[in-house]
Amino acid sequence: MSSYQEDLDYLLDYAREDWVGLSPVGAVAGALAGKGATFDQLTSALLAVIGDLSDRGAVPGDLVDQDPGFRPWPGTRDEHLRRIAAEVAALGRLPETGEVAWIHDPSA
Repeated sequence: MSSYQEDLDYLLDYAREDWVGLSPVGAVAGALAGKGATFDQLTSALLAVIGDLSDRGAVPGDLVDQDPGFRPWPGTRDEHLRRIAAEVAALGRLPETGEVAWIHDPSA
């Protein structure tokens, strides 16, 4: 069984190489929240994982046709988390890859 830190390191390495959809982020959040977690607990865990990734340089954004293919969202970390929380609440479930946002570390 892997630790949260190992999972976070994996996601961060992935974000440095490519654009990460929210499905693998949600899987880490699910493990963090634990079996039988409620939607609110899963959402809180998802936001915690994204916040931890953000603290390490990864940012949410959208895929675009223009090079380099990724546009980070404007705003602060807290604004990003509020936007994701609102969009996840509107979905009523954790997002799949391609929904809500992509995560990338543009400094890599």
